[in-house]
Amino acid sequence: MKNILHNIIFRIVAGLVIFVAVVWGLIAVFSRHSPDYSSAVVARRDLTETVTANGNVTANQSVTLAFNMQGKVANVYADVGSTTQMGEVLASLDTGSLQASLAGAQADVAAAQARLTTLKNGARPEELALYQQKYSDASAALIVAMKNAYLDIENALTGKADALFTNGNSVNPVINIRTQSQTESLSINSERISVGDKLNLWKNDLSALGATATGSAALNAVRVTSANTLSAVKTFLDHLGTIANNLFVGNSGLSQANIDADTAIVNAAAQEATDAANTEQAADAAWSAARDSLMLEQAGSTSEDIQVGQAAIDKAQSVVDGLQSQLRQSYIISPFAGVVTAMNVKVGEIYVPGISATEGVSLISNSGYKIETYVPETDIGKIAVGNQTTITFDAYGPSTVFPAHVTLVDPAETIQNGVNAYKVTVGFDDPSDTRIKSGLTANAVITAKTAANVLAVPSRAIITRGASSFVLIKQSSSAAYIEQPVTTGIQSADGYTEILSGVNEGDVIAGFGAGQ
Repeated sequence: MKNILHNIIFRIVAGLVIFVAVVWGLIAVFSRHSPDYSSAVVARRDLTETVTANGNVTANQSVTLAFNMQGKVANVYADVGSTTQMGEVLASLDTGSLQASLAGAQADVAAAQARLTTLKNGARPEELALYQQKYSDASAALIVAMKNAYLDIENALTGKADALFTNGNSVNPVINIRTQSQTESLSINSERISVGDKLNLWKNDLSALGATATGSAALNAVRVTSANTLSAVKTFLDHLGTIANNLFVGNSGLSQANIDADTAIVNAAAQEATDAANTEQAADAAWSAARDSLMLEQAGSTSEDIQVGQAAIDKAQSVVDGLQSQLRQSYIISPFAGVVTAMNVKVGEIYVPGISATEGVSLISNSGYKIETYVPETDIGKIAVGNQTTITFDAYGPSTVFPAHVTLVDPAETIQNGVNAYKVTVGFDDPSDTRIKSGLTANAVITAKTAANVLAVPSRAIITRGASSFVLIKQSSSAAYIEQPVTTGIQSADGYTEILSGVNEGDVIAGFGAGQ
């Protein structure tokens, strides 16, 4: 009885399973049809491909200027916001000693030229005596100048710089302000000993020299000692200035007032040493010119003498040129017409190149502005010099448009936020527009390519698979869609892509997505 009941139940379940399978299959067969996509028609239209980028307005020219020599700031002729003309002097150092040296050097040139004329015309005995007297006078003047320079250098060291040392003028000087390292401390102590030794040698040589000595050999020996000492003192004071300028309240154990005082001491010592060197060098140049003139006079007027006379002129002129070069370095001159954006030079301050790093004058030109923006490498191939660009500024809103064009595309990449990008420079079509100001945030839309009356489809309708592109095209004989390979062109900002081949005007394609 149980077996009969089990067989009946099994047959009922099996029948139900077969029935459900048949019904499900019929539903699947009769309900099968093509997906219902939204449709689009291949049509012709005008397309414009653009690249958008952001940047800031900068001046076409900008520069920060500074003095190229040490000295005391004598004049400042401009303030922040001042307009300048090309060649206008903006600030200057005290050039009193340089001007005096230049006047002497120019006189030496005139004397050398006169001497050459005399050589060509032949010398007279009274002229020889005159040149001998000039040489004697120049020798005496050089001796006085070297002795004065010695006294000034001695005062710069013992009277000023040694305030930063313990036992400065001894065989065991020790710097008493903080240095960057033990090595630097030992180095500056050693330099102080060295300049002290050179100063003593200079003093001894000067003492052995008569007040009116005219012998070239003796005078030349002292001149060498003088030059070596002056060079060593300059190097020592430059090093000491660097140490003083590295002092801060937090690292030195000194108050700001004490730091300023130490810095002022070093600057004063450096200025005194510079003035002493300039004066001594001017006297040395005058002595050299007098010696050369006398030697020419004594040698007679041969063809070689004429050449030497010309060389003396050239040498004297080189001194003039050198002094004039120093004078030019004592001025900050505007290289173009523009506006002063920063003025960090103050009257009365001692300027030291390489140390006074924050001092200078910054300018921007008033000849126009540009926009510097960065374009990712995925878009840079679309951009070329001359591409028309529309600019809007956050300051004026999106409805105010400034026409512009691409003026430069950098050939090398720049890393921006970890991504390769290329700097693109954009110039304004109307550079005289007064609404354009340095620093404005700009939004640029660069027109890369245009295409008129070309076949186009919505960009979202294009399927990309690897390097191939497809659209789903509707068959005319049925409602089915099939894949159709296409070749694409430019892509416009309003969502359409140019089709170069694969479909025809009027074809119906999936638009894309189901629902219509």
